[in-house]
Amino acid sequence: MTDASGYRLPRTVVPRRYDLVVEPDLDAGTFRGSEDVLVEVRERVDAIVLNAAVLEVSGGWLEGPDGRLGISEVRLDPETERAHLRLPDPVEPGEWTLHLDFAGQLSDRMLGFYRSTYRDERGVTRTVATTQFQSTDARRAFPCWDEPDLKAVFGITIVAPDQRLAISNGAEVDRVPVGDGRVRIRFSDTMPMSTYLVAFVVGPMEATDPVDVDGVPLRVVHVPGRGHLTAFALEVGAFCLRFFSGYYGIPYPDRKMDLVALPDFPQGAMENVGCVTFRDNLLLVDPETATQPELAAVADVIAHELAHMWFGDLVTMRWWNGTWLNEAFATFMEVLAVDAYRPGWERWTQFLRTRSVAFEVDALRSTRSIEYPVRSPDEAAGMFDVLTYTKGAAVLRMLEQYLGPDRFREGIRRYLVAHRFGNTETHDLWDALEAVSGEPVRRIMDGWIWQGGYPIVIAELGNGTARLTQERFLLSGGSEPGAWDVPLLIRRGNGAEPLLVEPRGATVAVEAGQPLIVNAGAHAFARVRYDDALLARITRALDRLSVDERTQLVDDRWAATLAGQASAVGFCRFAEPFVDETELSVWQAILQGLSWCERLLEAGSREGFRAWVRGLLRPAIDRIGWGPRAGEPDLVRALRGTLVGALGVLGGDPEVEALARRIVEDDRAGRPADPSLVAAAVAVVATSGTPEDHERYLEARESAPTPQQQLRYLYALADFRDPVLLDRTISLVLSDGVRPQNAPHLLARAIANRDHGERAWRFVKEHWAEIERRVAPSTFVYAVDGLRYLTGPGQVEDAAAFLAEHPIPQSSLQVQQILERQRVNAAFRQRSAPELAAAFSAPT
Repeated sequence: MTDASGYRLPRTVVPRRYDLVVEPDLDAGTFRGSEDVLVEVRERVDAIVLNAAVLEVSGGWLEGPDGRLGISEVRLDPETERAHLRLPDPVEPGEWTLHLDFAGQLSDRMLGFYRSTYRDERGVTRTVATTQFQSTDARRAFPCWDEPDLKAVFGITIVAPDQRLAISNGAEVDRVPVGDGRVRIRFSDTMPMSTYLVAFVVGPMEATDPVDVDGVPLRVVHVPGRGHLTAFALEVGAFCLRFFSGYYGIPYPDRKMDLVALPDFPQGAMENVGCVTFRDNLLLVDPETATQPELAAVADVIAHELAHMWFGDLVTMRWWNGTWLNEAFATFMEVLAVDAYRPGWERWTQFLRTRSVAFEVDALRSTRSIEYPVRSPDEAAGMFDVLTYTKGAAVLRMLEQYLGPDRFREGIRRYLVAHRFGNTETHDLWDALEAVSGEPVRRIMDGWIWQGGYPIVIAELGNGTARLTQERFLLSGGSEPGAWDVPLLIRRGNGAEPLLVEPRGATVAVEAGQPLIVNAGAHAFARVRYDDALLARITRALDRLSVDERTQLVDDRWAATLAGQASAVGFCRFAEPFVDETELSVWQAILQGLSWCERLLEAGSREGFRAWVRGLLRPAIDRIGWGPRAGEPDLVRALRGTLVGALGVLGGDPEVEALARRIVEDDRAGRPADPSLVAAAVAVVATSGTPEDHERYLEARESAPTPQQQLRYLYALADFRDPVLLDRTISLVLSDGVRPQNAPHLLARAIANRDHGERAWRFVKEHWAEIERRVAPSTFVYAVDGLRYLTGPGQVEDAAAFLAEHPIPQSSLQVQQILERQRVNAAFRQRSAPELAAAFSAPT
């Protein structure tokens, strides 16, 4: 075991500027390069230590005021990913230039400098060389000081075939032929930045004409033939650059912005300064065929990455333990920006559904604090999870609402101005917010950042008052220590008022017969449990609750059900008064619980449950109409698709299945159809799909005209209930039939297949090593995420035993969380299946 110091570089020699030359050979899958690094030697040394991994580092020298020293020895340490450069004589403090030559292989696992491929219109495979360096993979492309606080200016030059597009962080400033059809392309210097933000892309790609955004040229880069899918991204990108410049009070800190859609990319996108790289379905989209959630996903990711240009790139965490603040703040800002871009999408309301996933993970005993010590690259990679992004964003939203948006923004501006081009610790932000607000921000937030879990606020009615107490909420039951300062809003009449519920609790006055809304607006990262008297007051006045409050009320009730504090049948009865509900997020929360209930039922009881579901959902669809209406809001269309899909899958409605088949036929024939209904129909048909349907879906996953449509059909292949067809689907992940970036998600969905998930899990176990070699290390854990749905006899023990023998080092904590969620769900099955069967076997 290597301790933390074994991974942290010494500060005796630090970089100030890199002049980097890289020449990829796309046909051979290799690259070579050289670098001249201006370094500051801080004390007398006879060796230089920097990072390098899977590289050949050859000739080099150190040049200073007194001449040039050759490097006498280069020693590479694979465990710590370091290069040790021995000098023939000690060198004195001052400025020196380090020259190194290096070479390497383009990776096939979407990390470092890697190879991405696509087929052109003639069916010929074309290769793009591109980068993904976060967290610690710049060292796989060039020797460097690969730690976030060792910022430097980068002057990047690419040598490439003249007919290939080459882009990097800076704008192209010079192009010189070097013979053999190659050109030497030099890019403008970057601002001082961390190595993980360096990017370069070379290959047969195209760029749109630039859009001028207040002096910043904005382009979308894409594979040929996809230019017609770029307009939405350009519109969103331009809006966000202006929005963030205004919000932060600082102009965009660099000179240009390219948004790059790559055929293969491990995560959603990456915030490289001036050269943001994306998975293609999160950048290229046709608004005429995309659903509202698909469009929102594109807008969200663009906004997230552009928010990073200030928060993360201009000001960067000092070390990887601060990753959460970079990602959480960008997530917070993405919702804020997209809410301003399309107010009708109600992005903060939809964020509650995303937050529900973080609630579920953070209610496990295996959760973690938002911030924790990080030593190794594997531990740094483990930071990129739902707790970092979603819980982090949720507690920032909670703080913003408690302080007020204006004071919160003033504190953010103060923080960015004070630390621009520098590095920070988490407390630097709290101190800035505390300085402008006068509130005890550090005290409040330390309780949320440095301990895992969250509270459930228990509201109990007394004599004209309500007593609010708190305890840690755990899905597995029981209690554990935990104390929070919970900044929330309460509503006793028409207006909401702030209340800080401290660990000792609080008491508030309540008028006779009037509802008390704890966590008004649903901003606090906490659940609420009302006693029967208070809950009865609320359910009699659902129309007085906001959409967010109704959504959270349902989500809290389902969490209580999963934790064994309420019954599954009770949840179904609780859902019945919502028959007149008209809001998407509330229905999504209801359907989450009903989907789990449906999984537990068999034969006759399932038919009884389906009939009950039809009675619940059909009136809601009748009310909004079965087809789109001119001028209706986007969220109404999304709600229609959600309800129709649920009526077909959970309700087993034969009329809906027939409708779905007609819609899918129209979609595949290119006839106009509402995207929300198409997405629902694709899912409905899959659950009763025939071999002929399966063949059509296989064809559509490649021939559909947009990335979103292709993925609809691809992932729906995992929902087919015929075991032979499911076997055909999962076997695709070992072939070119499924891109490695999509393979883990397809496998997870197959493992979640209600009838045959065990078959998919058996396949994963049998082909573990092959799958691991195909996918990016950072995404491998997603392949086992579906295990939480395998809750039958012996399945919990089998999963735990296998994963104990087959660890995923960079995601070890996430694996433990998946296994605990599986245990929680198995306990729910054991507890709830008999009562659900009894309730729905009888007439409902």
